[in-house]
Amino acid sequence: MNAPRRSSYTAMPVAYAAIGASGAPDLMRFPPAGSTPYEEALQLGSGQERFLAAANQLMTWGAHRAAGFVVSDIEVGEQTDYVGVQFDDGGTPELGEEPEELFSPEGEAYVLPGTTATLSSEKAKQPRPILVISTVDEPQRLGFAWGDREAVTGFGEQLLTVEQRADGTVWAVARGFTFLTSSGLMAGIKQRGELRDVIELAQALVGALAPGAAIRGGVVPADTDAPAEPDASAHTDGDASQDD
Repeated sequence: MNAPRRSSYTAMPVAYAAIGASGAPDLMRFPPAGSTPYEEALQLGSGQERFLAAANQLMTWGAHRAAGFVVSDIEVGEQTDYVGVQFDDGGTPELGEEPEELFSPEGEAYVLPGTTATLSSEKAKQPRPILVISTVDEPQRLGFAWGDREAVTGFGEQLLTVEQRADGTVWAVARGFTFLTSSGLMAGIKQRGELRDVIELAQALVGALAPGAAIRGGVVPADTDAPAEPDASAHTDGDASQDD
């Protein structure tokens, strides 16, 4: 599925064609050809305060940083050139609206579509250049989709959101698709390892939005006030699909 373009579109290099497909409602049933879809969710607690705290952290790269990534080479793209992709109620992709520039209570600008950055960590085998594909700005749901600009191991796209559901609970959700690239002898075993790494990354990112994770990850000082830890009822949901 190719994203619709308008006359002012400027080519944004990514390593796959299905730009924006991580936001498709039927992603888990109909992923982009040749890809494997996945979804991981973690309950963060409940209430508006928890929702706003997690959303502010997510939209200022806090989840990636608390998960152990260094986020560098951040460059904000021109909003007139790239506004991202969104889906209508029927699941049809369409151009996103030009997003409003928002800021956290600390004055840090929220992530915008067209932003490029590089993710690196001690665990990662190589730096990971990425592009912010689109953002989600709804009353009870915020987040952004990011995709790989190079065909690194496990490349693909992920939509990472924080949402407050009808019962007041707050969840972090990571859903996306990945292309498993290993081939040759033992390809099946190697691809399962690739998928495991992708899912572990998704789990780390949603876990990084849990209360206290930013402090443990060194993203905020230890003396910063933080909401209480979620109770024992908090739990995770996960799903992934892979062809044999």
